[in-house]
Amino acid sequence: MVQALKLSELANRKRKNDPVEDEESEIDISSTDSEAEEVGAEEGEEIVNIDFDFFDGNPDVDFHAVKHLARQLLGPQESNRVQLSALSDLILASPTTTIKTDGKESDPYCFLSIIDYKENKNSDWAKYLNKVDPRIGTFLQTVGTSNKDCALVMSERLINMPPEVVPPLYRITLEDAMKARDNNKPYDFYVIVSRKYEVNFDMDEAEGDASARSKKRVHSRTDVDYFHEEDRFFEKHAKIHFDGEAKKGLVSTYIILDHDSLVKSIDELEQEITTW
Repeated sequence: MVQALKLSELANRKRKNDPVEDEESEIDISSTDSEAEEVGAEEGEEIVNIDFDFFDGNPDVDFHAVKHLARQLLGPQESNRVQLSALSDLILASPTTTIKTDGKESDPYCFLSIIDYKENKNSDWAKYLNKVDPRIGTFLQTVGTSNKDCALVMSERLINMPPEVVPPLYRITLEDAMKARDNNKPYDFYVIVSRKYEVNFDMDEAEGDASARSKKRVHSRTDVDYFHEEDRFFEKHAKIHFDGEAKKGLVSTYIILDHDSLVKSIDELEQEITTW
């Protein structure tokens, strides 16, 4: 079992390739709590020590992994409507942070990219978002003719990545996105595309009167759950949020937040993590 990240170890993290940080691991999720280790040993749980390191996106190394993660994010249906190679190039040409465990030449287990909408409004990805739903299209067209700025957020990770990496991942990438802009300011709005999954339940229910209670019928109930824990908080503070139609158990979700709401969501996620 992977032990929880200590938030004190995550605060103000820098990338592995920052000069002053180059010889140290960025995130050590090994437990330093001897009591927790003893409990784990008693229960027969395996403790795995993993260092997660932050890197800038590298087109020469990360292209194929990012393309795979983008396909995973969109699902088999929607990914066929997008030029994934062009999307991967766009991601790696934008402020992007990856998380790796075996040095900068290894494949990323996670990425977060912040893409400037106005600079890339003619890209295949921007055109896809304009067509995927009228609500997104109307919002992007309104932003495109205003003095407001908008970023398209792409993020995906392997399924077993701990959500504790999310707050520093966002803070690092948001800071990089600000530095990459001429005015050194955050974006006004962020359009986030994410995904959920359907969970099916079978429930027995008594049928008929008391004399026939032994007879039962089965009802199916379908709920939707989150791949990304941060989406719960993004949806809570969203200006616009809606889910797409379920396709083979996957549900695309679309979230639009302003900058303050995005930061507030990340802060709330971080606070929630401390209670786990």
